[in-house]
Amino acid sequence: MKEIKKEDTEDITELIQILDELKNKGNFTGILFAKRNGELINENIEKSINSKEFVSMCASVLEGAIGLSKTMESQKVNKIIAELKEDTIVIVEIDKNSFLTCILNAQSNTNIILDNLDKYIQKIVTLSYE
Repeated sequence: MKEIKKEDTEDITELIQILDELKNKGNFTGILFAKRNGELINENIEKSINSKEFVSMCASVLEGAIGLSKTMESQKVNKIIAELKEDTIVIVEIDKNSFLTCILNAQSNTNIILDNLDKYIQKIVTLSYE
């Protein structure tokens, strides 16, 4: 997968469409796509949060989970779920360079995450090939 850059307007436009579709179908509070180093690529969030800090923390959680998986006979991390009082955060590795974070609420259709996330990840991966 080639790296998606902010200046790649066609890729970014298509990425935004994919993320918006996932967010809307799932009725999520927010969705963020970022590099593994914590750099935010795109966001669509209904809440007021510090996106840069949030994505940086999500990147750290993902890195920690990947390290943890290596201690468990190198199992692959599928998704990381953090249940908070009002929201649920789902972090999913897209590839070695990027990850997706979904912010769910009580009205979210979590089956979108469980049943169709691989389809959306494949769309993102396919989008990034030249």
